[in-house]
Amino acid sequence: MATHPPTPEIALYFDLVSPFSYIAFQVLKNSPIFQSCRVIYTPVSLRTILTTCGNPPPIAVKNKLIYINRHRLDWARRLNIPMTEAVPAGFPFPTTEIQSLLAIVAVSHPEKVVEVVERLYASVWADGESASVTDSERYTKVLEEVLGGDVVEGLMDEGQQTEGKTLLEANTHRAIEEGAFGLPWLTCTSPTGEEEGFWGVDHLSLAAEFLGLDVGMEGGFRVMMK
Repeated sequence: MATHPPTPEIALYFDLVSPFSYIAFQVLKNSPIFQSCRVIYTPVSLRTILTTCGNPPPIAVKNKLIYINRHRLDWARRLNIPMTEAVPAGFPFPTTEIQSLLAIVAVSHPEKVVEVVERLYASVWADGESASVTDSERYTKVLEEVLGGDVVEGLMDEGQQTEGKTLLEANTHRAIEEGAFGLPWLTCTSPTGEEEGFWGVDHLSLAAEFLGLDVGMEGGFRVMMK
């Protein structure tokens, strides 16, 4: 009897403040190349990763913010991903509260986390509305529309919020242990059980090759947005 090889697996470590995490999220979700993969969407704190690894944020490095802003637009155009031309207000804006909530959702309602994250990412990086992830009323509305009011009421419980921050911290330190020093970080496990980490949108093709995926099936490595 024929046996099927194990499914390739990708743990995508992301933070809503990162435009390149948004791009990676869209690629993994929409590209035919990655449709055979099991993707684990894992919220982390980019601020903690950068601080722990001694990696200065873009605004602290002369010319770096200008460079990455240009390239986030270049990659978005190349991959056909909606992207605001203007940098969202307050960038880099705080995301600890919403990332903590997402950490709980990823555990308690894993089947819903993609929809929640997609809507929040679109508000920030497609529409340029950073308040959608910093204003609790606005992101609570999104959570309620996807999860339901009763579920969200439970998420807002003080004990649950504490648990969310604990989960976020654990996710973040796991990402660092797996090699992360920035985002997006992908920890990939091949069908043969080999594990390798990849950083950045520009290494997605290397991740695909490592996983044995057919990178030639999609011309120009484009994402077909519906």
